[in-house]
Amino acid sequence: MWRVAALVSALWLASCGAAAQPDDAAIAADFHNHQSNVEVTADGTVVRLLPDRSSSTGTHEQFIIKLTSQDLTVEVEHNIAIGARVPIAEGDHVIVHGEYVWNSQGGLIHFTHHDPQGTHEGGYIGDNGTTYN
Repeated sequence: MWRVAALVSALWLASCGAAAQPDDAAIAADFHNHQSNVEVTADGTVVRLLPDRSSSTGTHEQFIIKLTSQDLTVEVEHNIAIGARVPIAEGDHVIVHGEYVWNSQGGLIHFTHHDPQGTHEGGYIGDNGTTYN
């Protein structure tokens, strides 16, 4: 019976958007193995702000983070047509959860927001104690 209770509790936490633990080593492995469409959680520092980018899916806030425990930079693309703009600044420590897509520059993380369609795992950006999704 306790196993059922533990399973129900774990599923409930997951459905509430409980934060995943950062795993920069997994992101570095995804980069080296050219993996894409992988759910990741990154721990990093904002090293560069980029201009917003518009596409058919909306306007994206963009910035680059350097992973805390790996020698790798990753671009973050956060759709502000769906999620709230993050008041990000260079030097901010952030936790980013979303979908990793490989590219030769280190890759990018997108889907860093909730999914209003319910077809994709919701992502988030944690900055200065506030979670944006």
